[in-house]
Amino acid sequence: MAPASGFEQLVLSVGSTKFFFISLLSLSAGAGGLVFAWINLVRKRVMQDMPTAKVRSAPQGYIELQGEAELMDGAPIYAPLSREICVWYRFKVEHKDTQSFGNSRDSKWRTTQSGTSDDLFYLVDDTGNCAVDPEGAKVTSTHKRTWYGKNRTPPAYVPNSFLMQMSGLAQMGKQYRFTEERIMPGDTLYALGNFTTHGGAGVSFDMKTEVGELLREWKRDNAAMLDRFDTNNDGEIDMQEWDNARHVAEAEVIKSREEHAVAPPVDVLAKGSNARNPFILATRSEEEMLKHYHWISVSAFVLGGLAFTMAVWAITIRLVH
Repeated sequence: MAPASGFEQLVLSVGSTKFFFISLLSLSAGAGGLVFAWINLVRKRVMQDMPTAKVRSAPQGYIELQGEAELMDGAPIYAPLSREICVWYRFKVEHKDTQSFGNSRDSKWRTTQSGTSDDLFYLVDDTGNCAVDPEGAKVTSTHKRTWYGKNRTPPAYVPNSFLMQMSGLAQMGKQYRFTEERIMPGDTLYALGNFTTHGGAGVSFDMKTEVGELLREWKRDNAAMLDRFDTNNDGEIDMQEWDNARHVAEAEVIKSREEHAVAPPVDVLAKGSNARNPFILATRSEEEMLKHYHWISVSAFVLGGLAFTMAVWAITIRLVH
């Protein structure tokens, strides 16, 4: 039998329990990497196959749009850490927890606060604008900052050099780490999501369904229902009174239909009900996003495949010996 290689000697020297957990972790990491690679490959393929639509002529359903991000009318949106005006943000505040184990110390960053904006904003192209509901979106932003402070209140952001970041000098003596991502007004915006138009004369109504829903809403408040429709004050809604309530409900539904008909239509891009259709927002062009997902897929496939292969190889060595 040939002498064992260095890797084989290392595998054979590990205790059975420790080897089991390491192998399980490696197999899980490998499988996770391959799944992650596949997910991003699917995203890339969907983007390649989807033609870019214009807001004014966009069909209802799953579409691709490109334009610029803009604030809607009303109060501006402020990023919570930098206090800069933006259309979308995601932030995280972490505290450094340090524990001592004999002569050694172990420090870990623990998240104390985080959040993501769910305010609507506009995607604007040369034909019109579309409201974007960012809830549930996979957002890729080119505006990402990480900086450090001595207390929970974030200091003004000061960019650190690459050398300071790598050496750890940027966080020396700092107990808090702040991370913020933003989409800014005027940013290039790529979007892939479910497009729907609300309001306007083209909206269809189901009279029977609308009336039924309105009556069920009224019945939830029985006291108000009796006060409004119990004309003989016997504490019950009889057939004649119920027929009167139905006629009133029909009149309110017709009025609502007329109000919707004269209101201008509103286009909204949001997450759809089909989980297979990714909802993507990015401050990059389609070409940049295709490259982004390509390299993520390749990297995840290589790393996942390597971890999986090494785990299988190590298990084979243990079984043979």
